[in-house]
Amino acid sequence: MFKHVKDMEYTVHVDQPDPRYAVLLLEQFGGGNGELKAAMQYFSQSLGCNDPKIRDLLQDIAAEELSHLEMVGEALGMLIGPVDNIPKDFAANHMALLGGGPLLVNSAGVPWTANFVNSTGDLYTDLSSNAGAELRAKLIYERLLQQTDDAGVKDMIRFLLSREESHNFSFMQALETLKGSGVNKDFRDSDFSKKYMNMSTGQGDSRGPWNQGNGFSYEENPNEKYGGPAQYGKDPQPNGPREVKPGYMDHTRNNPQYNQPQPPKH
Repeated sequence: MFKHVKDMEYTVHVDQPDPRYAVLLLEQFGGGNGELKAAMQYFSQSLGCNDPKIRDLLQDIAAEELSHLEMVGEALGMLIGPVDNIPKDFAANHMALLGGGPLLVNSAGVPWTANFVNSTGDLYTDLSSNAGAELRAKLIYERLLQQTDDAGVKDMIRFLLSREESHNFSFMQALETLKGSGVNKDFRDSDFSKKYMNMSTGQGDSRGPWNQGNGFSYEENPNEKYGGPAQYGKDPQPNGPREVKPGYMDHTRNNPQYNQPQPPKH
């Protein structure tokens, strides 16, 4: 059930119309890292989530993202101002022809699409994606903050930026509770999963914790050790030790205590 409250989550104030900045702010209304994308992504993920605690987290943040969409939309309406006042040579045609409110497009006028939404059904994968989405949104807000001198707009952007940080923290903490589950559990643990392949060779090759230590080995020239011409032949290990076995149920990946409903016996 949804219920709309007419008050904003945070007061939105704009000092004066600024159609140029409104075009930039559209990125967070209908863009691929914007508020609608986040709301739809988290809500879609929640519908397939069988972990009640993570489901609650996803729905709380999804609802807040819709509140942020509302805030950005209200700010856009004030920044656009009277359409008659937009200069005739204004570069963004999709803004100059509005009048009915902001369109679900990004700053370049490209329409919002469901392709922005990432939902896999694996909680570890989805929460990792969500944590990254919050950082991308934060980055856009940081850049938007540098593009205006409007004190009211800056205040709103700082609030939204701070909420992205909060959501990122929540998703990262939730990920900690899911270690060893879902896709984080089903690693083959093979020799190749513990190797770093030096595929971009030459001056500038670097070493660090991403390619050494923690049981990782560094392959300087992997093609010389493992490569060769393509050929027909039998897979030397058609069934590795960590292959998914018959009877595998995806429902148990996120919540081992989940019992899949069984059809009634006749």
